[in-house]
Amino acid sequence: MNTEPRPERAARGIRRGALAAAAAAALVLLLGFAAPAQADDNVSTIAKGLTSSRLYVTEAARGQASLDQNAVQGALNRSSDADIRAVVVRNGVGQQEMGRMLVAVKDRVGKGETYVAITADGSRMTGISKKFDAREINRLIAQADPGSGNVQTRLVSFAGAAEVKADDQARSSMIGGFVTLGVVIVVMAGALGAFLVAGRRRRDREAREMAELKKGVEEDVTLLGEDIAALDLNVMDHDLAPETRRDYERAMNSYDEAKSATERAARPSDMESVTTALEDGRYHMTATRARLAGEPVPERRAPCFFNPQHGPSAQDVTWAPPGGMARSVPACRADAQRVLRGESPDIRMVPYGDGRRPYYDAGPAYAPYAGGYYAPYGGVDLLSGMMIGTMLGSMMGGGFGGGFDGGAGMGGFGGDGGDVGGGWDFGGGDFGGGGDFGGF
Repeated sequence: MNTEPRPERAARGIRRGALAAAAAAALVLLLGFAAPAQADDNVSTIAKGLTSSRLYVTEAARGQASLDQNAVQGALNRSSDADIRAVVVRNGVGQQEMGRMLVAVKDRVGKGETYVAITADGSRMTGISKKFDAREINRLIAQADPGSGNVQTRLVSFAGAAEVKADDQARSSMIGGFVTLGVVIVVMAGALGAFLVAGRRRRDREAREMAELKKGVEEDVTLLGEDIAALDLNVMDHDLAPETRRDYERAMNSYDEAKSATERAARPSDMESVTTALEDGRYHMTATRARLAGEPVPERRAPCFFNPQHGPSAQDVTWAPPGGMARSVPACRADAQRVLRGESPDIRMVPYGDGRRPYYDAGPAYAPYAGGYYAPYGGVDLLSGMMIGTMLGSMMGGGFGGGFDGGAGMGGFGGDGGDVGGGWDFGGGDFGGGGDFGGF
């Protein structure tokens, strides 16, 4: 049985209740203040703050830092080229912690070229940047009045120096761009000039070659016309055999066709139709003479290789050009005899430069000329074998046609994989799984 007087027991109960109430109130206050502080220093909270502002001061640093946020914000806003985002953290946070925090924050913000973190007393500052490499960001931090011990002074100084550096880089890049553009323009102008000169020379060469070719073809056409005129047959003569009249008229028609085609010719390829007509006319002149002489009409063979003006060949002979390999070529009777006797054949010499040379060594313009003569007898296949070792032969070896026409994110942060200022190489990673940094 409790014999303690009732008043004393009541007083002791009151004291106990007061102590419990005080302890409960203290716990409520502690938990109430701790939760907002921790939430405010969360990476996501910092990133959210930097999304709408270039400066964020953590809750823990607000009671420690002495700064005019409007002045710092103004300096950061003016650094548009450096594009800086700054975070003020509590005193005692290490550079590695600040560096990891900055990388995590910039990944969440998704904009900004340069991020810096500084302690509330201004004693420590670190940064990461896509605009500047590690050496440059370190130099800018070192220049940001480290002896002032004032967070506002350091941030304003850093913002100004970083903007000057960014402007210098932009100016250098612009000058380099102008220099590069100038070099490109000079090179393009030179290339264009060379192209125009080469084009003019090519056109001059082609015009000269065409003039030479046309002169040579006109000689062939004229020779056939003289041959026809020398025979001077009267096709109206009733005593003229129909076969003879037909061959002679065919020769005259081919001559007219060749003459008209020569006058129309504007390119070397146009000469193929001329020499095709000449080959036809020469054969029919040979047939006409044979009929007039009462001789058998000769077999229609490919023109004489040595000189197509000679008309159809009589036989094939083995012949080799100077320094070349032997091959079988069709030859008229006179040239075949010369070759068999070891003499030089009568080779068709055509205009070339200031002189003359064999048609098969007179350049690519004569490819259609030769092709037209031999088109009915195998064309390229026949010519390629006969022309081995000649200029036209080298063209045919290459083949010619039957026509004889001749960084959205920060990325590597300054190129050094995310180097952080102050001489500390940041290797990446996050902190606290994306939660609080610095352990609070």
